[in-house]
Amino acid sequence: MRYEALSLSVPYGKLNALKVQLGLTVDALAELAPYRKAFIENSRAFSGYFYEVFMGIPDTRKIIEGLEDPQSLKDAWANWFRTVFMLELDENFLAYLWRIGIRHVEVNLDQRYTNLGFSVVRQFCRQVIEKEVPPSSAARVTFVIDKILDLCLLVETSAFIEASSRCDIEIIKGIADRIRNPITIIGGNLKRIQKLLDAKDPSYCVVEDIIAQSSRCESMVADIKTYVDMFQKESYPVKISLPDLVRLVLDELSEKKYAQKVNVETSLDPLASSIEADPPDIKAAFYQVLENAFEAAAANPAPSVRIASGPYRAPFNAVKITIFNSGIPPRAEDMEKLFSLFYSTKPGGSGFGLPIARLAVRKNLGRITLEPLPGEGTRVTIVLPKG
Repeated sequence: MRYEALSLSVPYGKLNALKVQLGLTVDALAELAPYRKAFIENSRAFSGYFYEVFMGIPDTRKIIEGLEDPQSLKDAWANWFRTVFMLELDENFLAYLWRIGIRHVEVNLDQRYTNLGFSVVRQFCRQVIEKEVPPSSAARVTFVIDKILDLCLLVETSAFIEASSRCDIEIIKGIADRIRNPITIIGGNLKRIQKLLDAKDPSYCVVEDIIAQSSRCESMVADIKTYVDMFQKESYPVKISLPDLVRLVLDELSEKKYAQKVNVETSLDPLASSIEADPPDIKAAFYQVLENAFEAAAANPAPSVRIASGPYRAPFNAVKITIFNSGIPPRAEDMEKLFSLFYSTKPGGSGFGLPIARLAVRKNLGRITLEPLPGEGTRVTIVLPKG
């Protein structure tokens, strides 16, 4: 199976931004220009040097000795070294590096060896500099080469991480897709069977319990799909009215029975009335947090939820939103687990509510924290860029 993740398009915008941040300007590359030929002519020497280093490591030695044609590996290393010094740092070069990172995922290469490999490359380059570059230019050339190798490592690692993450997500999504229909069919048939039973029949309660567990599975599959879709989708932040967003989510939750008995108070500061975020992402985040708040508050004799907002200017212009509920606060031992996938303190919970909220908030350059208030309830704080 070839995962869709392994055909990811090259994110040229992000990669070019890395190049700029590293200071790889035309002037900087000009420092290297007189010595490119010396490095290119050493490409075969580099592959031999690289080969000896990795033959000296037991694990990588086994991999190399297991190849049908070890020479092809030497050729590939020599070509890589030659390409680094032949090509300008244009989009063709960035695409070349990106494909290497994807290839490392395909062959299941341990990323630690990639990192070690770049350390070996730097060592070899310093040897070439000592032999081929005048002392007066050595420091500047070393600086430029270090920056080029930093770019190579960052691009290859970015491709590796993104493709690996996408593969993992595709596996989870595939499992969820495969079990969704069977679970729905099982739940539907159980409800039909229950209708044929007398409520006093002992089997009635058994079937009811199975239906409840089936519904929990359906809910978990739906939450997995929400999480996966959000993970894979790019965010497109726009200016969003915070009062409108809160009103929309509260209207949807008002249909829930447990929410209908909860007293809701809102106090949204006019100076913090808009945020910048992706609408579907941030709506999902607020829905999950407020749903948890209503469920927790509903168990309190005086159920209440308070939503407030205000300006937040550190470390950047932002809006702080707090959502308080009067329910029993989480135990201290549960705090570190609450944002973990599949972990839930609620009977029938999927364990995806807070992870979905955190993913959405982080994607939109914000942060979310949860604070137990003993004797009072729980407060969730969300900080997002100001719209």
